[in-house]
Amino acid sequence: MSRRTSWRLFVSLFLLALAGCGSGRYPVIGRVTYEDGSPVEAGTVIGETTVDGKPLSVQGNIEKDGTFRWGTEKAGDGAPPGTYRVIVMPVPLGDSELAEGKLPAVDSKYTRYETSGITFEVKPEKNVLNITVTRPRRPKGRRPVADASGSARARR
Repeated sequence: MSRRTSWRLFVSLFLLALAGCGSGRYPVIGRVTYEDGSPVEAGTVIGETTVDGKPLSVQGNIEKDGTFRWGTEKAGDGAPPGTYRVIVMPVPLGDSELAEGKLPAVDSKYTRYETSGITFEVKPEKNVLNITVTRPRRPKGRRPVADASGSARARR
């Protein structure tokens, strides 16, 4: 093999490695918003698929502006091609927040694969997954009221 051919082979392999094509993962970015266009400000977007008969999970944390980046082994490193079932997990509320009548950031249907209704195909290219969710509805007969301190609490 000539020096010129060796150099071309080296440069080609270097560029291939630099591009990340060998990882088998492709970027998935997106944004989670409500129907009015305002962002969901925190939580996690999780995808689940099967690769070679084994379950695989990817996830990305939702930033304050509603954006997220899926990662498999580390944050933002992308996802292998395939069709994913998707859920949106809000930040869990503590007992005191629940006692005050606060509701999770998204309707609970988005927190289960069986009910979210969201699927997404990751292709061997840059992928964009924008998700629109609804806020949870307050159960009938329970509405927040302000107590003497001005804090809201649930009332039956």
